[in-house]
Amino acid sequence: MNRKKRSRGYGTRDDSAIDTDSVDYDAGVAIVGRLLHTREVRRLLGAILPDLLHLYAGNSRVRKFLADGVGRHFVKTLSPVDDTNESREIEKLFQDDAFVRDVAETLPDLLNSALGLASMTLATVESFETEDKKKLFENLLSRPVADRTGDLVTRGCRILNDIHKNDPEFFTRMSGPGFQRWIEAIDFGEIKEAVDNSTGDLRAFVIMANTALWKYPAKVLLLLSLLPPMVNMLTDSLEISLNRMNELPADLLTDVVLSLIREIDAPNMGNLVNETTELARKINTGSSLLGEPGSPQLPRILADKVEEVVGRIDPATLWKARLAWAETGSVIKLAMTDAVNSRPDLKQLFLLKRPELTNLRIKTHNQAISWWDNMDDGETADSISKSFSAYDVQELGELINNLLRLFNRTGDHLPEFWPGLIEQFMSAIDDDELAGATANFFGVDNGKVSPAARAVVPRMVLWVADALAPADDMHEETARQARIALRNLFSGEEA
Repeated sequence: MNRKKRSRGYGTRDDSAIDTDSVDYDAGVAIVGRLLHTREVRRLLGAILPDLLHLYAGNSRVRKFLADGVGRHFVKTLSPVDDTNESREIEKLFQDDAFVRDVAETLPDLLNSALGLASMTLATVESFETEDKKKLFENLLSRPVADRTGDLVTRGCRILNDIHKNDPEFFTRMSGPGFQRWIEAIDFGEIKEAVDNSTGDLRAFVIMANTALWKYPAKVLLLLSLLPPMVNMLTDSLEISLNRMNELPADLLTDVVLSLIREIDAPNMGNLVNETTELARKINTGSSLLGEPGSPQLPRILADKVEEVVGRIDPATLWKARLAWAETGSVIKLAMTDAVNSRPDLKQLFLLKRPELTNLRIKTHNQAISWWDNMDDGETADSISKSFSAYDVQELGELINNLLRLFNRTGDHLPEFWPGLIEQFMSAIDDDELAGATANFFGVDNGKVSPAARAVVPRMVLWVADALAPADDMHEETARQARIALRNLFSGEEA
């Protein structure tokens, strides 16, 4: 920037004969000069400089004598004339627009200088031998900084504990007014507008970043290659943590888990469920109020959004992806099956223990249903009747009708389709195996099966006979053919 004169709010000077570095340096000096004129900084320097002079004097008596005199002079000179004045000159200084502008202009240079120094330092360290690098970081990491940090955290926690024991809501009460003023000072409308207006810029930034990054595909691949090591580190950390937990005795570990469960605030969880369900109910009620009668607004809006999303989907690509995921899942299941079957002990445990899981599910359902058995007949019948009456039987019937209609339309248009499909299915069944299974299932001791069979079969026969009885309806011809077939079957008994 070419400027002849530059105003800092406290004087002007000619910048034409100096370079950029000189301007930045002079700006920093000017800022420090303004800070030195504040009572707070002068008071701080008056307290620090005597100590610095004593450090400089060391053990020399002459230097000590001079340091005492100069130190008293500094204290007298730098101390404010009216030290009782509570005015905050630094606050006023940072309310000066020109000063703030100069500080803002200087900060990037200071930051760049600090980063440059850090970069040069690392470049120098990079040239060290490996052992020298190790010694450098050993010196940095072995210093008792961590201990002091831990002590700082511990003392801070002790202070917090003392305050909270005496006043559990101290910090909330103290920060409440300030937080309230902070909330009042924020214009959330401006935040909303800023977020809305930043969408295009954010998208442009993502495009720019991807464009720049994908100019170097090798770097992208290296970036992606970081994922497996990160997953490995996470799994290794979890394995170490779980291993340490498994080293605890069973009773101690269980006691810890039970203690954690006991500390869960169940009433709050119940209240959370209540508030969530009430929120859902209110949204549903509001949707009905905002929409047309019989047409809530929320389902319609969601349907429109789903329609927009589906309209953008490529069906061929979608189903290729679904098939690919299904194939991948199938491969994983087959791999797990092969891995299990390759270990006879594990395969045997799977066969023996899987029924136990099913037994637990059966037991759970049985205990849930058994509660109804403890109710009286009237209450049970009333509850069950109301439950089943709540189902939309008419809609269920329409569903079956539609399925049958589709079945019949396919059969009418392609008469050979269903018989051919059934034929393919039956031809795939091994007749001998089916006969053997039937013999094994029905070839049991009749004395054990007869009571159940006599309780069911006679009523089924009576129901079939009643269904085949003569009647004047559209199915009479088919029923007559069935009666003839049964008559011929029974009358053609072998001698």
